[in-house]
Amino acid sequence: MGGKSSKKSFTEWDLIKYSNMTNIPLSILETIYKDFMKATGNANKMDKNEFRHLYKQMYTSQHPKNTVAPFLTDEDLNTMSDHVFEIYDYDGLGKLTFEGAGVSTSTGIPDYRSSMNTILPTGPGVWELRDHPGAKRSPAVRTVSLVKAIPSVTHMALVELARRNLLHFVVSQNIDGLHLRSGLPSSLISEVHGNSNLEICKNCHMKYFRDFQTRTAVKNHDHQTTRKCTKCSSTLYDSIINFGESLSQQEFDASFEHAEKADVCLVLGSSLRVPPAAYVPQRVSERGGKLAIGNLQLTSSAPLAQLNIHALCDDLMRGLMAKLGIPIPDWELHRRVRVTIQKQRIKIMGLDVDQDIPYTLFSRARIRIRQGTASKYESKQLTGQESIEHKIPVNDSTVKGETS
Repeated sequence: MGGKSSKKSFTEWDLIKYSNMTNIPLSILETIYKDFMKATGNANKMDKNEFRHLYKQMYTSQHPKNTVAPFLTDEDLNTMSDHVFEIYDYDGLGKLTFEGAGVSTSTGIPDYRSSMNTILPTGPGVWELRDHPGAKRSPAVRTVSLVKAIPSVTHMALVELARRNLLHFVVSQNIDGLHLRSGLPSSLISEVHGNSNLEICKNCHMKYFRDFQTRTAVKNHDHQTTRKCTKCSSTLYDSIINFGESLSQQEFDASFEHAEKADVCLVLGSSLRVPPAAYVPQRVSERGGKLAIGNLQLTSSAPLAQLNIHALCDDLMRGLMAKLGIPIPDWELHRRVRVTIQKQRIKIMGLDVDQDIPYTLFSRARIRIRQGTASKYESKQLTGQESIEHKIPVNDSTVKGETS
C-alpha cells in the first residue's frame, strides 16, 4: 500500500455520489456546478450543504420565488429565447414538439412530479402528494378539472405555428384533450397516453370525441364505457393508457414516423422519464436533428440537447413567438355542426373541426313545432349520442331546434 492515496476534493466526490444515486450523468451535474459558479461569480468551492441545496433546487424545481427558473433571470430567458429562435427559425420540413404535463400546469391542471415546495401555481405533483401521506395542497392553490381547463399560452402558440406551417406534428403525453380544444387539427397530433375525451370502437375502429370524460370503469385495466358504437353497436372503450399497458400502435407509429423525418424537436414540460414515448426526442437527436428541451427540472436527455432551458413553458413560448414576430392568438371555442335534411327527417351532428369524427356537443335537444298559430315542444335528453334526429310531420309548417 505504498504511495499516497488520492483524496477526492469534496465537490468532486459529491458530484460522483449524486450521479451514482440518481443515474443522472456526471456531465450534467458538472454543468450545474460550473453554471452556478459562473452565475454567482463565486471562485470558491461549495461546501456540502450548498451543493445539496443547489442539486435539490435544480432537480425538484424548488426555485426562489423571484426568478423564472434556477439562475435564469429575465435577461437570461431572453438570451435563451434567441438561441431557441436560432434552432427553430429555418426552412426545415420537419418541426416536432414533444410535450408533458408542464404544458398544462398554467391552466390549473397539476403535473405528476413537482416537489412539495414547487413554485407552480398548481402545487405539488399528483405522485408527490401520493408519496407524502397526509399532505394536502394549500387552499390557495388553484386547480381545475380536465373538462373545465382552458388552453394555455403554449397551446395557442402551437396552434398558430401549425396554422403557418411552422409546426408539423405534436407528440403529447397529456390526456387532458386541451390540444384539440385549442383548435390544433387532430391530424397533427399523437396523444400517446390517450385522451380523456376520446373513446374508440375496437371492432370497426370508429372514434368518438366527447365534451365529457369518457372513463367510467373502476378497475385500472378495465376500459369499457357504458356507451355503444352507433356504426356497429359494439361496446366502446376509453383511450387512456395506464402504467403497465401498451401504447396504441397507431399513435406509437405516428410519433416515430415523424421523429424519423424531424429536423427540429422542441421538448416542452416533460421530464422525459416515461418510456417508450420519451425515446421520440432521443431518436430525433440520434438522426442529427436539433433538440431543445424546455423543462423546469433536469432531464436525463439533457446531454443530447443543443439547448436546455429551465423555464416555464408559457414564458419560453412567449419569448420564441416574440422572436418569430408572431402574435399568440386568444383562445376561442370552435364547434363544427353538420345539419342534414332528407325528406321528412332532420339530422344534427357534432363533428371534429378537422376530420369527420363524431364529436358529442349536446346534452339536450328541444324541438319546437309550429302548426298554424299553435306551438308544441318535444324535449330529448342525450347521453353520448353522436347525432340528433327528428322526423318532421307532413302537416308541420315550421320546425325549429334548440340544443344545449
